[in-house]
Amino acid sequence: MKSLFFIFSIVFLVCPLYAQNNAYIATDKAIADLDYTVKTIEEVHYNPYFKVSREQFNQNKKELLQEFSQDSITLKQFIATGMKLVSQMSGGHTVMDWQNPKIIPELKSYQFLPFSGKLINNHQDFVVTRSSILEIPNGTLIKSINGISIIDLYKECMSYLGGIESFKRVSCEKVLPLYLFFTDKIEAPYAIKINDMEQEVQTTGIEASELNTLMRKNQVASDYTFEIRNNNVGLISYNRCNDYDAFDAFLKETFKTIKEENITKLIIDIRENGGGDSGLNDLLLSYITTTPYRQSSGRFWKVSNLAKTTYKSNPVYEKHLGKEFLDTYTASENQSIIEDLESELTQPIKPKNFFEGTSCVLIGPSTFSSANFLADAVKTYKLSTLIGEATGEYTNDFGELLSFTLPNSSNYVYVSSTYDIGANGDSNIYEPVHPDIKVEDDVLSFAINWIQNID
Repeated sequence: MKSLFFIFSIVFLVCPLYAQNNAYIATDKAIADLDYTVKTIEEVHYNPYFKVSREQFNQNKKELLQEFSQDSITLKQFIATGMKLVSQMSGGHTVMDWQNPKIIPELKSYQFLPFSGKLINNHQDFVVTRSSILEIPNGTLIKSINGISIIDLYKECMSYLGGIESFKRVSCEKVLPLYLFFTDKIEAPYAIKINDMEQEVQTTGIEASELNTLMRKNQVASDYTFEIRNNNVGLISYNRCNDYDAFDAFLKETFKTIKEENITKLIIDIRENGGGDSGLNDLLLSYITTTPYRQSSGRFWKVSNLAKTTYKSNPVYEKHLGKEFLDTYTASENQSIIEDLESELTQPIKPKNFFEGTSCVLIGPSTFSSANFLADAVKTYKLSTLIGEATGEYTNDFGELLSFTLPNSSNYVYVSSTYDIGANGDSNIYEPVHPDIKVEDDVLSFAINWIQNID
């Protein structure tokens, strides 16, 4: 199982109110917290400098700290700096949490940009994908905000996110208005320059409660759903690897319906699946294949004092990992590596209402963590046809999150403690899962047309 910290939840409305002054932290305490963050990640993470050398990282850190004033800095600047530094040591799972209660009053009083969007045309243009105001509908191409290039602003926000570029881009689209707050580069009122328009659109922005609504637009509501398209194509939207028993019941009912309706074409959409319990993937695959496979070929565990303390504090770890393994882990020397590799394949057992027809699986940059395991297994063992864009994570990546609290700021940091090896067993590959058929736009429509024309 791989865990993924969901960084896009917003808690403005459930946090207690504080005085409306900006929050500050003493510069020496801010630096101490950042040093503590880096030291702890180095101790826990299997390979914290896989994206950037230690020397380059230290240079980047030095340059960021030089921007600090001598006595104190805003908590906003501290959080932004921390997110930037942690993102350089992250495969996407390791993050600094921005949700510090002391920053909430500033967030509540801030007027946020009333739209979000993404980069297109080789990252040369920005297009609106979600909007709260009629003056800027979806599809609008934006050039600048308050005279600052929106491309530059977008890239600044992306620097707060770890992982590969495709994952950072799609994640940034979800949180752009929020992360613009941390850049401290723009504030309301906003003068929006639209491509090919001389006059700027003026807006006062939106409040935090409205931002919640905006950020939830286009988010999937259910963990998994089933529907029939064009009278003969089944569509399973598998959005989260969550709740084994509920998914088991869902699949039994779904494939019973598929059998009764004589559906012979099946699309499984995991483009919005950010992961969870990879055991659910085995349930799904048992309905569409009898080919032996594995989702992962094992993992390398980095031994650390943080992990030992965490595992002792919560009995769920003994249930999840087993007492024998935990005893071995506890007895191992800190900073050592435990190899937990496996070659055994999963042997699917046909369930009732096994699917005998043609299937395909839709993937994209938001396919992450345990969903990436599923895509990797499908690709490696040719269990179905993959359609869409490359996934948002390498097949070999870092998982099993641990958390710690910074002593001065009280921010949480989440850090990966394992290196998980993909289905083919080559630990040296740094590639996402690529589709068999690459499609960037209208993926579902393409898949429906494609599968209807398969004999």
